[in-house]
This record gives sequence, C-alpha cells and structure tokens, in this order.
Amino acid sequence: MHNISRLVRTRAWIVEQLILELWQRHQLPDYQVTLVAVGGFGRGDLQPHSDVDLLILYHQNLPEAAVSSLIQDMWDLGLDVGHAVRTVEESVQLAANDLSVATNLMESRFMQGEHQLYNDMYDRTNDRHMWSGPDFFKAKFQEQANRHEKCGGTAYNLEPNIKEGQGGLRDIQMITWVAQRHYHVSSMHGLVDVGFLHPDEYIHLQKGMRKLWKIRYALHLLAGRKEDRLLFEHQKELAKIFGFVDDEESLGVEKFMQSHYRNAMQLEQLNMRLLQLFEEDILQSHEDKQATELTDEFLIINQYLDISHPHVFKERPAALLDVFHHYQQNPQIHGIRANTLRHISQNLYLIDDEFRSDAELKAKFLGIFKHRNLVFKQLKLMNALGVLGAYLPVFGRIVGRMQYDLFHMYTVDQHTLFVLRNIRKIFLSDKTHAHAHAVAQGIEAPYVLNLAGFFHDIAKGRGGDHAELGAVEAKTFAQSFNLPTADGELLSWLVKYHLLMSVVAQKQDISDAQVIEQFAAVVKDQQHLDHLYVLTIADISGTDPKLWNSYKDSLLHELYHRTTQQLAAEEKDLVATSKAEALGLLDAKHHEDVIDLWQHFPDRFFDYSAPEQIARISQAIAENQHQPTVCITDLHEDGFEIMLYGHDQTGLFHHVVGVFAEFQIDVANARIYSNNNGFVLDYFHCLGSCDEALLKDLKRAVEQVLLMKEYQSKNRELVVTRREKLFLEVPELSFSAGRSAAETRFEIKCTDYAGMLVNITRILLNLEIDIHAAKIGTFGHRAEDVFWLSHQNQALDQQIQERVNAAIMDLLPAN
Repeated sequence: MHNISRLVRTRAWIVEQLILELWQRHQLPDYQVTLVAVGGFGRGDLQPHSDVDLLILYHQNLPEAAVSSLIQDMWDLGLDVGHAVRTVEESVQLAANDLSVATNLMESRFMQGEHQLYNDMYDRTNDRHMWSGPDFFKAKFQEQANRHEKCGGTAYNLEPNIKEGQGGLRDIQMITWVAQRHYHVSSMHGLVDVGFLHPDEYIHLQKGMRKLWKIRYALHLLAGRKEDRLLFEHQKELAKIFGFVDDEESLGVEKFMQSHYRNAMQLEQLNMRLLQLFEEDILQSHEDKQATELTDEFLIINQYLDISHPHVFKERPAALLDVFHHYQQNPQIHGIRANTLRHISQNLYLIDDEFRSDAELKAKFLGIFKHRNLVFKQLKLMNALGVLGAYLPVFGRIVGRMQYDLFHMYTVDQHTLFVLRNIRKIFLSDKTHAHAHAVAQGIEAPYVLNLAGFFHDIAKGRGGDHAELGAVEAKTFAQSFNLPTADGELLSWLVKYHLLMSVVAQKQDISDAQVIEQFAAVVKDQQHLDHLYVLTIADISGTDPKLWNSYKDSLLHELYHRTTQQLAAEEKDLVATSKAEALGLLDAKHHEDVIDLWQHFPDRFFDYSAPEQIARISQAIAENQHQPTVCITDLHEDGFEIMLYGHDQTGLFHHVVGVFAEFQIDVANARIYSNNNGFVLDYFHCLGSCDEALLKDLKRAVEQVLLMKEYQSKNRELVVTRREKLFLEVPELSFSAGRSAAETRFEIKCTDYAGMLVNITRILLNLEIDIHAAKIGTFGHRAEDVFWLSHQNQALDQQIQERVNAAIMDLLPAN
C-alpha cells in the first residue's frame, strides 16, 4: 500500500466502469434520468467495503423496473450500494432541510444521463440558494461537536473510530467542506490557491489522510466488512501489516497505536486551528476588533492573544514560551488566535538545545507549574501544539504512547495531563475529594506536587521499573531547573513511590499495625504522606474515571488516618475510642443491651469499623432482639456498605456472595468477624447501581439466606466480554503468611470473569476453608483478589494449598 491514493481511486474508477456498463445494459440512457456519484464515491475514492453511494435523478417518469433491476444487479455483484432516487425538486427540498444531504450533493459527481438535470440540481443547492458559508460553518461545527461526543470525546479512545472520531477522516473532510462552501473550489489544493491553506498545512493534511486511508483499507480487509473502529481484535494484526514488531521496551501493537494517536493528534489540532481561522478571518471579519497592546510582540484582540507581526518567533524564539506565560498570567485572555497557533506550529524547529538550556526560559517554564490557575490548560495546549514534547524530549517520548490493556484508558501523555488536572481540582475545590482538599491546603509548595504528577509516568514504555526510572528523570530535571534541594528530593521520592499507597491500601490489611508501621517507615513524615495521598487519588482517578469509587476513597482515607497516627507516635486505644464514640451515637435505652452484645465481638471489629457503622449495626441487632439481622450502614453514589449478623454456619459467606452476584452487585471488600457466642458478623463494601427498591429486595434476599438451616455450594458460569477475551491472563496464585500464625494470605491474579468470586468461595467452602477477610480488586480486564484464610483454625498447610491451587486452575478456562 505504498500508493494508497492510487489504490482507492483506481478501485473507485473500476467500480464506476462496472456501474456505467450496467447502466448501458439496462438501457437507462433511453430515459430522462441521470446517474450521480455522491459521498466518498463522489470524491472518487473507495475503500474495500465502503458504500457505493449513488443518486438517480429523474425528470417526470421514472423507469422503475429498469432502476430496480440495475440496483439488484449491483447487489448481486457484491457492491454495497447506498442509493436514492429523486427528482431535482425533491433533492433541493431535502438539501435545504438536511445538512448531510446538502453536504453529499456539494461533492457529487455527474456519471451518466441527462447532464442538465445534474446541473440544475447542483446549481439550486449551492450557497446562493441555501446554506450560506456562515450558516454552513455553524451547522457543520455543531455537527462535528456532536460527532466527537458520540465517539467518546477524545482521539485517544482504546478502540478509536478512524473515520468519525477526533483526528479522523471526517475532520479532514470538514475543513474541505467548510472552505469549499465559501471559496467555491473543487479540491483541497484549491484552498492553497486561494490562500486559506498554507502549503505545509496541505502537505500535513494529505499525509495524515493517506495514513488513515492505509489503516482503513487494511482494516476493511481484516474485518471482511465495513469497519472503521480500531477494535482490539484487529490492532495486533494491523501492527504486523505495517511493520511494527515487539522489542524489550514495548509491544509492536503499542508502537502502531502510538503512531496512529500522534497522527490523529496532529490532524485534530490542524482541524481546530483551521476552523478557528475560518471563523476569525471570514465569519468575524465584519466585527470591530478591540485590540490592546500587551507588549511589543503581543496583542490582545477581542480577548484572544495574537502576535504583533509574523516574524515574532523567528526574531526571538523565546517568545514561543512567552505565549503561554502571557496566557496564564492575564485573566482577560480567553484563548490564542489561530494566526498565532499557526505560527507556533511553523516555528517549532526553533526549540533547540540552546533554547532548552536558557535559564530564563527554564524559570518561565517552571512558573507554569507554580501558578495558581490554568496549569492543566497551558500544558494541555503546549502538548497539543507540540511545544511540550519539543522543549522536554523526555515528555515527547510518551506522547501518544498507549498500553495494550483494558486498565489504562488513555495514552500516557493524556493520563499525565489528567492527573495534573485532578491535582489542581483537589487544591481548588472540595466537591469531589473533600478530605484530600483539606489535606492539600496544608501543602506549602504545590508546584512540587504538580511536577510529581507530570513526571510520575514519564518513563513508561522503556522496560524496567518506570517508577525507579522516572525518579531519575525527576532528579535530573530538579538539578537542571535549579529546584531547592528539599523540593527536588521530595519530587524524586514522590515519583519513585507514587504507586506505594495504592498498593498498600488495596492489597494489604491496613488494620494490621505491622502493615501501617512498615508503610510509615517508607513515608517518613507527614509532609511526604500528605503529598503522596493527594497524588495517589489524582493518579487513580486519572487512569480511568470508572476506577475511582467510594471503596478506594475509604481505603486511602483510612490508610492516611492510621499512618498519621503512627507518624505522630500516638498511643491511642482505638478499640476503646471507637466503642465510646459509637455508644454516644446510640439511644440511651440501648446502651446496656449493646454493651452486653459487644462482649461477644472481637476487638478487630471495633478497630476497623467506623463508630457510625458500629452504632447502626448494634442498634439494628438490639432492636431485632439479637436475631439474624441485615443493616445497610452506608450509602454511596456508586454503591453501599452492608453488615449482617447471623448464625456462624459453614457456607454463609459463599451464599451471601451468590445473592450479590444475582443482583449484579460487585463486592469490593469483605470482612468476617466470628463472635464467641456462635454468631458471625459479616461486613461488605459493595459497588453497583442501586435504588431504594433494589436495596429492599436485596436485604430481603440476604435475610432469607441468614435463616437457612444448611447451605449447598453453588456453581456460577464464568463470563467475559468481547474485549476481555482478547486479554485472557495466565493465572497467578500465591500463598504467604497471614496476619497471625493461624492465617494464610492467598492472592489470585487472573482475568476478571463475572462469577469469579462465587466460584472461589465455592471451592474454599468445599475444602472446608474459612474466609476471614477479602479484598476484591479489578484493574481493567484483570482481577487481583486477596483472601485471608484458615483451615481447622490453622494456617493452610502445603497439601491444602496445593488442593486450592489445583481446584482454581481447573475452574479457569485454558488460555
């Protein structure tokens, strides 16, 4: 596919000759009808499974039999024909009311028949009669916004649509349609002739279009049908077709997708710049321009920053950074004019080693991170324009880099910028992360945290530990940009340990004093903990919006709270404190009953549970006269927390988990507190959409389980989605020491099958293994679950471990 333009145009020409031959054979030239090519076929390019779009115009009498026979023959020959049969008047009326019809007719092409019919239709649908240049632009601009939103609102989707998505073929066509409507030119090159496109922009558009054409051509052949989405099942094969191979640092498919994302990013930026240019220089040309001189080099025109003359950047390259400095420093500036954006793009080559080593420019770049406002906005714009990657080549390496999995929803550069945005949101507002916002107010140098967000994934895709390698890059940056020693050390430490808090919170028992002690030893002091806490929240919520949930919020909050106490060396009796606070929340009439009840509860229940939860379940049990009880202790936007109190029978946990599965509720965390009176108290943090009616039904179902006399193990079919089937994991099972000598910690990493938890608990039940606690983690397509287990009140011996291992390996489908 070295000459894709010739390939798609030759294909269109061959299909056209076939259609014209059929036209002759059906004797349609004998009638007053006209054959017109529209859509991509009208432009003269055709992909393997693209629709062959035709319009048949007729005057008064339509030869219906001949036309029907023609269309049928085309279908019989395997052509995907999209056709319309109309009079000129019908075409004009439809075009006036439907923008897509008007666009199709604008790039239509006469093929055969009565030429006058075509001329009449074409003339009556031009901008003198309908959809003037300004009206067409406004409608098309809104259409593009709607199209982008429908395709996910970003060019960096895991399975991008290369036709309709941002930076796709439609964005290139959009530029041509809008400008052609105004300038009345028939080709993209005509826009160069009239001065709308610069020659280099024309070349970029052509190169970008040909790259998309190649991918789309191969995609159609692989799929065996019309397909414009880069689905996971095709990405690896496409990478092979285009010569991308695996190496020690990254997969071939990741290189292929990075190449595509970079192309899409450039086309998206070019699309927006040219449409903004069209709006400013043509649609707004009649408006008064309110110009204010900012410096000798910059003006503010109608609240948009512009350069004062075309040679600003060539005469003083440092002005390339001043653009963003002025934008950030001046609240009256709402954006950058397209003229300046164009000149920035044309002068990126001026950012060389001399430019990068300039101490004054380093101070200005650092100033972007230190400013209170628009940190994310400036860096996002700098990245889109290519300035950020040119100034910091280490960042340029991660632009467009994807990770071939279902966990990382964004390219590394986009994720990095989203983390920065989240950090800024935490500092400026308490709406989403109230506790983190309060912690952030005590951070004296927020710019260090901004830099940590910027550098935390800077070494992705190099092989090795990206946190360790990133810490080296952060240290190098700190030295080069003359950060104070303490700030530089903090920055490097945050990058090195940016995953630590997440791992400890989600995979270890944070009610275990030894876990907290070990974590605190790494954190060292409150300053490091505060920074790491905010960074961790920003990182998790910036990986995939669906990853952040109330469970992770509560885990991190709890870990932060316990570590703060450890660092302060507070010798606090948490059990006594929790009991006192919970008792204070209860009606006095329940005090005596509840105090008696608590004598049967293990201390770790009070150590781990919030006083509000303790009070709610205790009051519910007391009011139910110590009979089996179910209590919703907390409600969240994304789920709920529930406690149940019942007879300590083998199989109870397994059946409760089965009820949750039937209600399509995910268990994120579970704890089992066996009492000394033959009862058990189970706690679950659940995720899933729920309303009052569902919770009522769920509560009733769990209550029925509590009243059962005996439990039979249940099997549940393992289910995976289309995407997950492509990422089946080789299961990893490991056993290690538990929280005491009588426990074993069991961790399983495997594909996230629906029904997995029910089946694991079934296996453990059948092996007479007791579950004391569980943490259920999902990371994209991957499940990472941890259980604390015992067998006959002892840690699992080697034989039992082998039986667990064998049963679970038998359960999982072969990869």
